[in-house]
Amino acid sequence: MNIANLAQNYLVLDAMTKGFFSVSLSDFVGLTKSLDYNSVSKYDGVNNSWEITLSEIGSMLVGAGHGASNNMAFSEQVKANVRKNGGKMIASVVLIPIAFKYGRKLLGKPLITPANRLLKPAGVRL
Repeated sequence: MNIANLAQNYLVLDAMTKGFFSVSLSDFVGLTKSLDYNSVSKYDGVNNSWEITLSEIGSMLVGAGHGASNNMAFSEQVKANVRKNGGKMIASVVLIPIAFKYGRKLLGKPLITPANRLLKPAGVRL
């Protein structure tokens, strides 16, 4: 797997988590949960009822609730997020691979080939 494919896959997954769960991929899996923003954590253990994280899904599966402040069902939250973010998600999922495909073709010889030569000793391939 090369760097361009990893970047493309990350962007597509990020668009999907924003579409379905209204949070970025890193927020969804909890990577940014403990980061400090102005001396407080990003969520302080809670977020708004439209944002769904993987830990909230796990809590819901074991019966501990899913963190919504109102009694909205999980499926209703996802439906509301898709209504709000679905168009952008679908456009991103379709357009990101196209952009990477033609971007590689446009940048192939003048940029990617010299970069591959420089990165080859490190075992990295674009």
